[in-house]
This record gives sequence, structure tokens and C-alpha cells, in this order.
Amino acid sequence: MKKLVLLSGLPRSGSTLLCNLLNQNKEFYATPTSGMLEIMANIKKTFSHSDSFKGRDRMEIYKDFSNGLEGFLKGFYNGKNVVFDKNRLWPSQLTFLDQVMKSSDTKVIWTYRNPIEVLNSIEKQHYKTILLENNDEKQVPNEFFTQQRRLEHMTNDNSFVTTPVFALDDAVKMGYGDRIFMLDYSKFVANPQKVMDLVHDFIGEERFTYDIDNVKQNTFEFDGVYNYKFLHTIKEGKIEPHTSQNVVQQNMFEYINTRFGWLNEYATEKCKHY
Repeated sequence: MKKLVLLSGLPRSGSTLLCNLLNQNKEFYATPTSGMLEIMANIKKTFSHSDSFKGRDRMEIYKDFSNGLEGFLKGFYNGKNVVFDKNRLWPSQLTFLDQVMKSSDTKVIWTYRNPIEVLNSIEKQHYKTILLENNDEKQVPNEFFTQQRRLEHMTNDNSFVTTPVFALDDAVKMGYGDRIFMLDYSKFVANPQKVMDLVHDFIGEERFTYDIDNVKQNTFEFDGVYNYKFLHTIKEGKIEPHTSQNVVQQNMFEYINTRFGWLNEYATEKCKHY
């Protein structure tokens, strides 16, 4: 592995499309949603809490453990050149990753989309598969029987929509803002080649001409595990903007904009140059 780039961001904000486009470049390898961070966290947990390791002075083998994590990560992607690993929690783990990689060169591509559009996309899929419950609905059904309750649940502090925002906020506060490229979904689908040129410049790779008129699905995830509520498929063919019917009630707009006010302001500032 020559280089690692981290992919993160909001759900329904173009990360799957981005990965399928990146994989047109033979020098690149973009993953679907990756468990690499989870694996490394579990190895760390074993090192921290296993009775076998506790029987030793772990500070004496601390460097060995760091080398082992680095070796696992690089070995897992052996033979790949530039790897784009997708996990929405990566921005909050940059300090951890820097120690493993022995550098502070790893950068993040963070996909942003107006949160109202994100929640609208999720809500539309809810209606398409309304005969199936999502995983959270099984646990707390009372939080899903009205749209307002669904949206409030989707935007609580522990939701899959909000957690990536907290991870981004942490990275910015930790001083890693210059290592994060905010990819605005609306600008991406309006002018994909221009945005991809900026991505290449940001990660320090030679520009590449992408076939934006003929994008094919090349990363695959089994969405049945989510009861087909959160799809990871793309519309094959030409990348272009499309108008989506709004199903989110107008009375929720102010709530959503307030909830994600910091993110919207930050993204506007970070994306104003393109």
C-alpha cells in the first residue's frame, strides 16, 4: 500500500458513487463500507484487556504492538497502490491512526450533503420498504410511528446520521481541519470531473480523466442486513443532478437546520473555493 486515504461523511451523500468512480482509476482501490477500523479497535481491546498481555509490561512491547497494527493494515491491503478506506468514524481516530502509521500524512475525504436532503432520501426509502422494519425500529418502535419521531430519532446524538458529524467536529477541534476535504454532493454531481481534480490535488495524486457518462457499480454491499432501508447502490450511467420529491414535512426544516447548523456553516466555508 503506497498511500491510505480515509472516506467519511454523512449517509446518502454520495460516498458510494464516489467509490465507484474512484475505482475507474487502476491506481486506486476504494472499498465499500469497511470494517478495518473495527478490526483494529478490537485488536487494541485485546492488547489492553487480555489477561495474557496483562501478565507482561506492555509498555516494553508497546512499540511492537504499534508495528503489528501497522503491519496488519498494510498487509491487508498488500498489492494495492492508493487505498480509500470508507468508515464514517475515521475522522475521530486520526491521532490513533497517526501513531500506527508513524506519520501524519493520512487525509480524509468527507462527503457532505444538505441534511434535509439526506433525511429526505432516508424517509423516501422508508416509504418504499414500509413493510419492513429497520434495525432500530425493532428496538424502539414508538420512535418510528410518526415522521417527526423518526426524524428526531435519526438525528439524536447516537444516530448513524449524527455520529459522523461528531467525528468531524472532533477532528476539527483537534486541529486536523487542513487534512479534511469536504466534498459537496450537489457540486459533485453538477461537475464531477472538476471536483475529482480537486480531490486528486488534495491527496497529491496525478489528475485522471473519469468517464462520468458511464459509471458502473463496482463496489457491493448486501443491503439485506439493513432490511433494504439504506441502499448502497448507484444509478449507473451518466452522473448528473436530479430533482427529488420532498417528503419531509416543512415544519421539520427549522429543527433539522438548527440541529446541523454548525455542519452547514463549516461545509459552506470549506467548499466556497469550488
